[in-house]
Amino acid sequence: MQITLIAGLMLKHGTRVLEVVRELEDGEFILEDVLTRRPHSLTRTELLKRIYANQLVVVSGDRQLPGERPILTNAVVDLTTLSEGERNRLEKRLAYVKAAHRMRVTRGQRKRISKLIESVAMRLGDQEPPSASALMLWLKNYEKSSRNPLALVDRHRFRKAVKRLSSVVEALVWRTLKRHYFTKDRHTLKHAYNQLTLGLKEAVSEGAIPAEEAQVSIATLHRRVKDVDLYQRVASREGAARARMVCRTAFPDGVAEYPLQRVEIDHTPLNWVVICDRTGLPLGRPTLTVMIDAYSGYILGFYISFYGPGLTSVAGVVRNAVMPKDELTTGLGLTSRWIAHGLGDEWVIDNGLEFHSFGFKAMAMALGVDVMYCRVRTPWLKPHVERFFSGLNTLTLVKGRVSRVTPNIVRIDPYKDAAITFSDLVRGLLQYVTDVYPHQPNWRKMATPYELYADGVERCPPARYPGSFSQFMLASGMSQMLTFSQGGLQMLGLPYGSYDFQPMADKYGTGYKVLCKWDPDDISMLHVQTPDKRWIEAQCRWSTYAQGLSFNQHRLIRNFNKKQLQAPDREEQLLLAQQRLHEHWLDSTVLRKRQDALLAARSQDFTSAKVLSWSERSNTWRPDPLPANRLIAAEEITYAEHEVPSFDSFRF
Repeated sequence: MQITLIAGLMLKHGTRVLEVVRELEDGEFILEDVLTRRPHSLTRTELLKRIYANQLVVVSGDRQLPGERPILTNAVVDLTTLSEGERNRLEKRLAYVKAAHRMRVTRGQRKRISKLIESVAMRLGDQEPPSASALMLWLKNYEKSSRNPLALVDRHRFRKAVKRLSSVVEALVWRTLKRHYFTKDRHTLKHAYNQLTLGLKEAVSEGAIPAEEAQVSIATLHRRVKDVDLYQRVASREGAARARMVCRTAFPDGVAEYPLQRVEIDHTPLNWVVICDRTGLPLGRPTLTVMIDAYSGYILGFYISFYGPGLTSVAGVVRNAVMPKDELTTGLGLTSRWIAHGLGDEWVIDNGLEFHSFGFKAMAMALGVDVMYCRVRTPWLKPHVERFFSGLNTLTLVKGRVSRVTPNIVRIDPYKDAAITFSDLVRGLLQYVTDVYPHQPNWRKMATPYELYADGVERCPPARYPGSFSQFMLASGMSQMLTFSQGGLQMLGLPYGSYDFQPMADKYGTGYKVLCKWDPDDISMLHVQTPDKRWIEAQCRWSTYAQGLSFNQHRLIRNFNKKQLQAPDREEQLLLAQQRLHEHWLDSTVLRKRQDALLAARSQDFTSAKVLSWSERSNTWRPDPLPANRLIAAEEITYAEHEVPSFDSFRF
C-alpha cells in the first residue's frame, strides 16, 4: 500500500482522527482534529516516522458503498507468503493494471479497455487474456485499496475455512483425541480414528446424530490435531521437557557483551582411560571441569580429577581460572599464551548437587559473583561449554578411548588398550586449550576465541581479583558447620585442636556449631569462624596422617576401612569372640554348691605347705599360672639370671 501526504489524508491517533489540511512552504504539515478542529503542526520527517511507528494509522479514504463486499487486503501482510503460481498471476494482473494507468484509461471505458487488453496480451504473449469486466474489477479493487498489490490476489487466498461438522460430532472428535491421542501412551492417529469411528456408530445407534453426519475423514482428524499448538501437542504426548526442547527459540537478552560477563561452568567424564605414572596400571576415566567465557568462547580454566563432579572440582577450576597462568605454562613448549584471568560477573551453571551446596553458595557470595541456575534439561542455555565438550571427541588420541557398543564392530577394551599417563593427559589438554581450540575460527562471529577475548579485554574495564590470596583460598575452599565441643572439632573422624579454643570455650562455652572452611587439597588445617566473627586456625591432631592429604583421599580411605571392618569374615570373628566372652561370664558367675567347691579344692591339692614352698622348691608341684601375655606385655617379662658353674677339664 502507498500513501501520499496530501490534503484530506486521514490519520488515526488513538481514538481521535486527524486530517491533513495543508502543506506549508518549509515542508511542514498542518493537521486538524476532525471534531474540535484543533491544529497540529508536524514536519514531513516527523510525520512519516510516526506513521511507520504505528503511532498514526492511515485511514482508508474510500467509503464502502451499500451492498458492496469489503476488499480483504489485510489477511496477507507479505508478498513472500504467496505461492509461485499466485505470484505469477499477480504479476500478470499488475501488468494489465499498470498499462491502463499509463494509457490514462479509467475503469469505466470498456472499449478502450478491450483494445488495451489485446495490445498487452500480444506484448506479454498471454494465451488467456482477461475479459474487459475482469480488468475493470481489478482496476476498481486496486484503486480502492490505495494501490495495494494484494487487492489483485484471488479471494480464495483470504477465505477462512468453515467447519462443516455439527457441534455434537465436533465434541466427539475432541473427546476422542483427548482420550486416545493426546496421552503419554502415544497411540497413532490411525488408532484414534478407529476409536472415533466406533464412537460415531454408537452415537448413531443412540440417536444422538443422524447417520449422514457420522462420517469424518482421517484428513479432518489430522487438521484438528494441527489446530492445537505444537507445544501442547508435544507436551501431552512426550512431556513438558521435550516440548521445551522442540519449541525452544532465541531471546534478545542474555547475550554477553564483553569478556567475563557470563562464565559457564560444567563437568564431563573424559572418553579416555588413563594409567598411573608410577605403577602403569589403568586408573579409569577422569572428570573434566571447565570454565568458559560466554562472550568469546575462550577457556578460562580447567580441572581434572577422579573425584567426579563435586565441590572439590568446582573449587579447583575457580582457583585455576582466576589467577594468571604465565608461571603455570612456562617451560611447557606452548606457542600461545594463556591470557585468561580474573573473576567473572556471573556464573551460569546447571542444577547439580554441588552447585546447590552451602559451600558453593558461600564461595560465590564471598567472591562477589552472581549465580544463574539453568532450568533442568535445557543445555542450550549454556551452549559454549557444551560445544567445547563435543569438540573433545575430535582429538586424535586413539589408545584407551571409550566408545559406545556398536553391533558387528570389534570393540577394544579401553582398560586393556590404555597407554597415556595422567600427567601426559593433563599436558595434552593444556596444549589443546591454549594452542588449538582458541585459534579455531568462529564463522558466526568471523573471528577466533583468542581474538575476541583479547580485543574485548582492551575495551572493557580491567579484570577484578580477590583482595588477598589467603582470603581467596579461604573463599574458594570447602565449608561446613561443625559442632564445637570440649574435644575440639571433629570432621570425618579427624580431631582438630587449637590454643585459641580455650578462650572461646571460656567466653561462649561449648556445644554450638561454628563455620569451618578448609582447602580441599590439604585438610591438615581448618579455618574456624568464632561467634564474634573472627577467623582462627585449628590444626589436625593427627598431623602425620593429615599433612598434604586431600579431602577426597580421606573420604576414600575411610570408606575402604569401613568396608574392611564390615567384611563377612571380620563380622564372623567378632561374633565368635563375643560368644566366647559371653560363655566366660556365664562360667564365672554360675551358681555352685558347696560340695562342688570343696571337691574342686581337693582336686587341686590346695594346702598351706604347697603355698609356702612354691618359692623355695622348684621341683614340687604348683598350680598352672595364667600365661604371661594375658597379664603383662611380653617386653615386661624378666628372667632370673643364675651363675654358670665352673668345670675342671680333663683328658683321656
